[in-house]
Amino acid sequence: MNISALLTLVRNRQLLSHTALMRDLKTLSRLYFLYAAIDMGLLMQLRKPSSLEMLSRKINAVRTDLLDLLLELGVALGELSFRNGLYALRGKRSRSLSNEYGDPFAAMLQECIAYHGSVYHNLADRIGGAPQGDYLKATATLIARSSRSLEHLIKIFVQRAIHECKPKSLLEIGCGSGIYIRHAAEMYKEVTGIGIDMQEMVIHHARENLKEWGLADRFTVVKADIRNWCDTPEKSFDFISLYNNLYYFKPEERPSLFRRIRSLITPGGTFAMVSLMRGKSITSRNFDIVLRSTSGCASLPEIGETMEHLRASGFNDVERRDILPSEDFYGVLAW
Repeated sequence: MNISALLTLVRNRQLLSHTALMRDLKTLSRLYFLYAAIDMGLLMQLRKPSSLEMLSRKINAVRTDLLDLLLELGVALGELSFRNGLYALRGKRSRSLSNEYGDPFAAMLQECIAYHGSVYHNLADRIGGAPQGDYLKATATLIARSSRSLEHLIKIFVQRAIHECKPKSLLEIGCGSGIYIRHAAEMYKEVTGIGIDMQEMVIHHARENLKEWGLADRFTVVKADIRNWCDTPEKSFDFISLYNNLYYFKPEERPSLFRRIRSLITPGGTFAMVSLMRGKSITSRNFDIVLRSTSGCASLPEIGETMEHLRASGFNDVERRDILPSEDFYGVLAW
């Protein structure tokens, strides 16, 4: 940029704001590139330097002109390098999303673009009275993968709670991938139990995971809704958990949900819950919009109200634990 153009920008606040917007749009282009590269398996293929022709064969590209443009965009963004006719991963984001620990964050990006993007695309109509979107069935497995992006933090909360109460029997409501069953099982070798979920694809995924982890003989996963589940072989459980899914229950249902959970806990047993809560953070406010736009979801809970509902449901002691202090993300234990 020449001096004259720079001075013009400095003197014109409107142009400066437009420049800031252009930077935001560049960030959005980066996210779009990463989304597409993840979706078609391109990042994984680029862990080994490859030519356009090699990549075209590997991903069965028909429109090689579009693939060529996508690769050029990746180079312009600094996410890819191009040397001697070969493309390779270069940027920190593309490298981290393609490694063995990157899947939850890749899923989070896919969720934001495909799911959250649709929410905002249709938000004006919904504010005007259009019905909520039917997103859950199509995104169930994606959300289960994405939710693991905070796994290392939730794992600390889960294992500390298991260590403190040493349960023999466990019930996990909305078990997702089954990862927190695994963390509980690794923390205390004597615990056995049941995971329940309402999505068939998620249940299948959890069962396969438990089998792979060598836990299928200690835990089962069944399709059930805790609100009307009555065929449990166990009359009560020492430890009941509800991680990242309280917002699937309407606010008016939550007190009866907690009473139902309380009735299934053995004397001296523990209820453990984790959730993003309604607050002032950008993450909280954005996610609340997404939830309220989705059929089968409800608003984010409020931490104070949730703790009061737990006490009113018969839990004598309720304790809040901060999981991510920079966000409105909490763990709650109740006895």
